[in-house]
Amino acid sequence: NREGLKKLDPLNATPLHHAAGSGQLELMQMIMDDSSFEALNVTDSSGNTPLHWATKKQQTESVKLLLSRGANPNILNSNMVSPLHWAVMYLFNDLVQIFLECSITDVNLEGEGGNTPILVACYKDNSEALKLLIENGGDIAKANNMGCMPVHAAAFSGSKVCLEIIIKRGEELGYSPENHINFTNNGKCSPLHLAVQSRDLEMIKMCIEYGAQIDLKQNDNCTALHFAATQGATEILKLMMSSYTGEESIINALDGNKETLLHRAALFDHYELAEYLISKGANINSVDIEGRTPLLLATSCASWKIVNLLLSKGANVELKDLLGRNFLHLTVLQPGGLQHLNEDFFKMKHISDLITEEDQEGCTPLHYACKQGVPLSVNILLEMNVSIYAKSRDKKSPLHFAASYGRINTCLRLLEAMEDTRLLNEGDKKGMTPLHLAAQNGHEKVVQFLLKKGALFLCDYKGWTALHHAAFGGYTRTMQIILNTNMKATDKVNEEGNTALHLAAREGHAKAVKLLLDDSAKILLNRAEASFLHEAIHNGQKDVVNAVILHKRWEESITTFSHHSSINKCAILEMVEYLPECLKLVLDNCIIESPDEKGSKDFSIEYNFRYLQCPLKLKKKFKENGGIIYEPLLALNAMVRHNRVELLSHPVCTEYLLMKWMAYGFRAHILNLAVYSLGLIPLTLLITHLEPDVCFNATLKYGPFDNKDSNFIKVCMSLVFIMSLFGICKELIQLFQQKLNYLLDYSNLLDWTIYTTSIIFVSSLFVMLPIRLQWDCGAIAILLAWTNFLLYLQRFENYGIYIVMFWEILRTLIRIVIVFFFLMLAFGLSFYVLLGSQQTYGTPYLSVMQTFSMMIGDNNYREAFLEPMLADKLPFPFLSFIILIIFSMLIPILLMNLLIGLAVGDIAEVQKFAAMKRIAMQVNLHTNLEKKLPYWFLSRVDQESIVVYPNKPRYCGFMTVFQYCFGWDNTASDTQSADTTLELEVLKQKYRLKDIATLVEKQHNLLKLVAQKMEIMSEAEDEDPNDSFQNKFRKEQLEHKNS
Repeated sequence: NREGLKKLDPLNATPLHHAAGSGQLELMQMIMDDSSFEALNVTDSSGNTPLHWATKKQQTESVKLLLSRGANPNILNSNMVSPLHWAVMYLFNDLVQIFLECSITDVNLEGEGGNTPILVACYKDNSEALKLLIENGGDIAKANNMGCMPVHAAAFSGSKVCLEIIIKRGEELGYSPENHINFTNNGKCSPLHLAVQSRDLEMIKMCIEYGAQIDLKQNDNCTALHFAATQGATEILKLMMSSYTGEESIINALDGNKETLLHRAALFDHYELAEYLISKGANINSVDIEGRTPLLLATSCASWKIVNLLLSKGANVELKDLLGRNFLHLTVLQPGGLQHLNEDFFKMKHISDLITEEDQEGCTPLHYACKQGVPLSVNILLEMNVSIYAKSRDKKSPLHFAASYGRINTCLRLLEAMEDTRLLNEGDKKGMTPLHLAAQNGHEKVVQFLLKKGALFLCDYKGWTALHHAAFGGYTRTMQIILNTNMKATDKVNEEGNTALHLAAREGHAKAVKLLLDDSAKILLNRAEASFLHEAIHNGQKDVVNAVILHKRWEESITTFSHHSSINKCAILEMVEYLPECLKLVLDNCIIESPDEKGSKDFSIEYNFRYLQCPLKLKKKFKENGGIIYEPLLALNAMVRHNRVELLSHPVCTEYLLMKWMAYGFRAHILNLAVYSLGLIPLTLLITHLEPDVCFNATLKYGPFDNKDSNFIKVCMSLVFIMSLFGICKELIQLFQQKLNYLLDYSNLLDWTIYTTSIIFVSSLFVMLPIRLQWDCGAIAILLAWTNFLLYLQRFENYGIYIVMFWEILRTLIRIVIVFFFLMLAFGLSFYVLLGSQQTYGTPYLSVMQTFSMMIGDNNYREAFLEPMLADKLPFPFLSFIILIIFSMLIPILLMNLLIGLAVGDIAEVQKFAAMKRIAMQVNLHTNLEKKLPYWFLSRVDQESIVVYPNKPRYCGFMTVFQYCFGWDNTASDTQSADTTLELEVLKQKYRLKDIATLVEKQHNLLKLVAQKMEIMSEAEDEDPNDSFQNKFRKEQLEHKNS
């Protein structure tokens, strides 16, 4: 089956691949005889040729056959490996010999990383293959991409025979062994460096025998000695030191960081090596680039064996690093601290100076010990009579550090050493006492301990108390401890006038806010006239606002604000602007359902409007006393201003607007509609009773209307004239009141056009005007009057949304028509040229109008195109039909479908906008009406709440019919927020995690007690209990905020 020879397996391998890999020579011969030359070098998915397969399976005869048939041995697979590389790598030296016998084999072919077969042989210690490669022209001076030559590869892999062969071959090529063994790669790394990295002692000896330079430096100035010192290879280092013949001493050689060999040994606590280096004269006080001596470096790395060795050898303990830290500073930073030092150290004469020395920040070792919370180190330092009153440059004492980091045991030990309580209440450079710092980081045990010891409730330089700091961080347990000690702390204000309640609300700590409210904290205004609720709203703290809404002091919270502030207004208005989702919760709480079943007729829903309006009595009082004027429907106007559709559509808002509508809105609108009808109905009667054709047939061009019912006509004309004058007066008053806003409302232009054309239409009562002009104005007036009547119906719920949607879609249509008018003009003029002999296309004007008519489907194909063509009366038949086809495709089909697509595709957005605009019109109507209605009337009709019975008819008699035709479609939606369920579940998880954390802490304390009873000692016992990840994370957050 010859077709089967071309099939591929899942690895894209051909039958020739498999035959070569399994050594089936006859099958290979048959496939190659039947295939083209290119089939010999075809690759599988990994880029391997049949020659790769045969090499990997060590099929010698297959390799010979493939090479004899012309297979290419220099093809690299996806891993940049050739068959020769594999043969050398897998020590298939018989195959190496076969490849080298092939004339086209590239002995120096670069593979992965630029490695040649010679480099691979050195890495794999394949000396036999190396000989074969060299004999066949292999280049021992060719480097890979890293600059490594075969001499480097042999030294790194410990290939001693290979190194001898390479050095010998190098001599033949003119490279002396001394030069060859000191060749460097791109990083200036010599074979000796690589041999030391491999820790091959024999290879190192071999390199040294060939003349390797021991003091040769890499790019980072490291010598092979530094590598040996880092590894703690004492024997290797001794060998190189004894073999060094240079003039300069290398015992103190410096690397790029100015570290000596002793620094490297100290870094990894290589005790024996350090002892050897010191015996050879190493400088124990050498300083690196960061100012660290071997003693300081060993101390910072907790290499205690080296530390004690250096101390016993007389290392200078007075030297400091670049941060000004001495040996003791670094010692107390390490776990265990001073307990790792030999007792002889504490008997040194300089010890008293060391314990009082300060770093660049002014901190002594005691500061460091208190910061780390190492009680044993603190005890040792205090026993040495170190002063606990020493201050850092920030004027912080050790007690400040211990309190700031929650070191309760350290605080206890420090206060035991105090003779008075002066330090307990001393402030740092910010005026913060230890109590402030402990409260700032939420260390409740330290706070409780300090309060018991007599810490005072002082303020820092910004006026912050400990409660301010605890509230800022949201540490409720710390706050509770402070409140239990000092009840008056809740109402203390800082220099900005903020109480703890302000800070907790600003930072979004809902539990802290609830705690303070439960503790009867006063709700005060700060200097910016903002309450805590304003702070929460302006900073978007949704959890805090929700917690306040559900709190029993909610009413007090929203009524505390300055009526004169332009920034911090009523909280309801602030929520409309910044947190509408929180106001939705407020409105949800204003709906109270009765306990009856929802299907029962007695089931009722109470809607409370107290948060949507300012009480009338209060508004009157403000207006009379302070001159403060609150506009009607203040909350709803804010919702309209900020486009809060979800709030305006809330059942409470819809019921509130319905209450206003039924109280006075619909009465005023019906009255307005009736007044407008006094002009519309007579105008309609005039149009229907007068016949313009009669007037046109008359001989007079000027004159009055002629009709048999002249008295009736005169009455109608008089009514139209009077109502038009009345309308013009009304428009003038509105223009005076609204000014520029009046000119921006297109409906006002419509009103002016109606009144003007109506007056001209009935002007024959007073003056003689052309009859044609009168009827032109009459046509315009009746069209616009009924269109304007449609706008009046916008106020009614059942029709308003459709009318608004109609106007919005009309606006879209107008924009499109303006764009496509030029296309209409193009086709109209084109038809005028082609069909100008016909009457309908006789002039450019008629042609464009006919084109407009054709747009809606009246293309008049038979009369305009077909019959004239059959009668041979069409001047340009071919071109006329071409233009007609193009017109039919672009205008009736494409344009109409575009309009339909825009209308349907945009209908959801239009409906949403229409609902918003309709509600906005209702709000605007009620606002304007309430401004004009007297107080006595509003006090009678306005309601703070209403009770609705959904299962009972709401109205009876005529009002039922009116409600059905024009009424408010009240469909109260479910008030449950979509996110409420998720928020409740998240809250549950928070409480569960808190319970788990408390349980883990109890188990931790219990395990510590068990360990103490069983006398089990561990390093963890030397740490303070508050050194947890959570506290560290909180502290980092607070430090970031403070910075």
